[in-house]
Amino acid sequence: MKITLVCHEIPYPPIHGGRIDMWRRIKALSAQGVELQIIAWWFNNSPTPEEITEIHKYAQKVHLIQIKRTWNFQVKRVVDLLRYPLEVTSRIPKRNELKKLLLEVQKFNPDVIFLDGIHGGALANNLSELLHIPLVTRSHNIEHLYYRRMLSSATGLKNKLKRYLSVIHLEKYEKKLLKKSALFYDISADDLKFWQSQGFTNGRLLPPLMEFQDNQEENRVNQKNESKQSYDIVFLGNLSLENNVAGVVWFLTEVLPSIRIQMPQVTVLIAGLNPVSKIIQICEVSEGVFLSVNPPSANSIYKSGRVLINPILTGSGVKIKSIEMLKFGKPIVSTLEGVSGLPEAVKKYFSIAKDSQSFSLEVIKALSTSNNILTKHELLESIFGYKVIGKVVSEIKSILPK
Repeated sequence: MKITLVCHEIPYPPIHGGRIDMWRRIKALSAQGVELQIIAWWFNNSPTPEEITEIHKYAQKVHLIQIKRTWNFQVKRVVDLLRYPLEVTSRIPKRNELKKLLLEVQKFNPDVIFLDGIHGGALANNLSELLHIPLVTRSHNIEHLYYRRMLSSATGLKNKLKRYLSVIHLEKYEKKLLKKSALFYDISADDLKFWQSQGFTNGRLLPPLMEFQDNQEENRVNQKNESKQSYDIVFLGNLSLENNVAGVVWFLTEVLPSIRIQMPQVTVLIAGLNPVSKIIQICEVSEGVFLSVNPPSANSIYKSGRVLINPILTGSGVKIKSIEMLKFGKPIVSTLEGVSGLPEAVKKYFSIAKDSQSFSLEVIKALSTSNNILTKHELLESIFGYKVIGKVVSEIKSILPK
């Protein structure tokens, strides 16, 4: 089977949850013998030749599109805002660009167009309609609800305006896209139930995948960057996302002071991508709090902590960080939102807190004992293992024309 995979951003290097989710799916599809053509967008940092080579290990064809900042491109986006939400407008190809991509996809001759992340939906839908190829979509969140929560968490006029533009037209766009999809896959059972309550019958479940054995390259990076420093409490996440920022600030201002009453010497590591100024400032003035910016290895960060935390207060879908933390056999303290969307069978491995007081008590309890959490490898692999993708391949084959 051949699949043209339209990714809303370049999936490699897998430096945050969304990319990790896509990259593992790409590797799993390749392992199932699926031939892949990848179309993806990039911005800010141009992909290196080494990164493109790595993508080619799993995809026969790769087409990367730059999200440009030119004035004419921005003018086009303003016009497109009359119909589309902000993140979609940056991924609507110009007419000549669409023609080139159309020819490339025709030459590849895929059986299906697989949209990974709905913000690339304008292109994926065009390819599906013009080439008469079924469209399959993988949702990362209930996006219109997720962005509404992001808007409520945004601070500053610029950020509020940006998130407002992300929300307009989004619900209509998202529902229309899912209706056009022959199948859509949801990241969590909770999100799938939401769409089913809305009358959708073409949804299926496809949770994020886990890797249970590090490859040689990951081991090499870990050994090179392994931190000798250890911390009592560790958080890792994208530190430019509003919900992560709000969660970290909440933990440092409302939870940590209560912990320090009983454990005054406790140390905290906050690690992640592109921290906003608010995170940098609060870490600088908080005693015993350390900041790791753009760490090269998630594994070394998690291994450096005695207790891992997810203090996120708002969101949607499944939190990739929560799934990742399960691999390390350490106590994990999370808010209710941090475990939302996870199967009930794995929630028992988390200490779940309802408010700042219970969160601090759970952290203190975890730090006061030296017991590791023994997660069942077989259980995790049955839910999040690469073999799950085999069922997806079979379902997609069942919708193809005979």
